Amino acid sequence: MNKVFDEIQEDIDWRLEELGNIKDILTALDEKQRTIFLKNMIPAIYAHWEGFVANSIKVVFNYLNNLNLTDKDYCSTYLTVAYEDTLSSLDGSSGFDRRKRHLVNLYGKFNKNIKLPEKLNLKSNLNFKTLEEVCQKTKLEIENFDQYKRTLNKLLSIRNSIAHGENSYVFEDFKKIEEYIGFLENIMSTFKEEIQDLLQNKKYRRG
Repeated sequence: MNKVFDEIQEDIDWRLEELGNIKDILTALDEKQRTIFLKNMIPAIYAHWEGFVANSIKVVFNYLNNLNLTDKDYCSTYLTVAYEDTLSSLDGSSGFDRRKRHLVNLYGKFNKNIKLPEKLNLKSNLNFKTLEEVCQKTKLEIENFDQYKRTLNKLLSIRNSIAHGENSYVFEDFKKIEEYIGFLENIMSTFKEEIQDLLQNKKYRRG
């Protein structure tokens, strides 16, 4: 378990180190280059946020898969995640024979080691609403992220505008970018703490 926490912390460290080098790079740029560079820091910060969450989930799910737990061990939330693809195939199943095949397929997977997927769908748009879905599927406490809601959604809004070619966002100095980097550090730390709580208290297990 400690290896999981160490791996996630290492992921945080290299991301912050990379972003921390930006200030040195800026000194070598002229004013026009600096303006362009700072604007494109927003998509970079978002990419680190989504990449961190995706990697953390992968690390946690791989750890749980290596425990070789069965459907008798997992709580209903984690069973649903494990069987989500199978369950989604039931949508629109109106015929009895088709529903029966799905049921047989599902029962055939019971009493076996459960394998969680390597990733969750983050929709390339990890705003607060998507984060809520991630927390719902992993039993992390979304309430502990409420303090980040406004800034996270603002970051996503600016990132999407820049990605769509809008030129309305101009950052004249590093101060605002530095604030978003600080935000990223804080929300990643909270995410790590939630994962620690999840694993230490075995919240993935059946009650």
